[in-house]
Amino acid sequence: MRTFTLIFALFAVVEISSCKKERQAPSSSIVGQWRWVKSVGGIAGLTLTPQSTGNNFRDEYYADSTYKRYENNALVAQGDFSIVKGYHFTPSEIIDVLKFGPANKSMLIRNDTLYMGDLFINDGFGDTYVRIK
Repeated sequence: MRTFTLIFALFAVVEISSCKKERQAPSSSIVGQWRWVKSVGGIAGLTLTPQSTGNNFRDEYYADSTYKRYENNALVAQGDFSIVKGYHFTPSEIIDVLKFGPANKSMLIRNDTLYMGDLFINDGFGDTYVRIK
């Protein structure tokens, strides 16, 4: 797992620094409310969940490129976000990069599941969210 994370981070740095960055309006697929399910990673290879941490996170993304983050139903962060399209995760798979505050996260939406990963951290975390309907 650590080797995969290191390779992914190295690949991400090379690809993002070499690609043409084109900011676009947020994809309508991220607009809405998302509930945190788990985070996996770190040097210790941890798996964190709402049950193990006692924290419930909800992220809300709006069509006007703003977001809000709630922890246990209390607003803890808000601001603007953007999506950089065209990041080559593999030669055949292109994902988006979500930029908010000082953070840059890889972003992949499959059905009603949002996967986000740390881009520039060797032993970073991968976060999983599900859409709140």
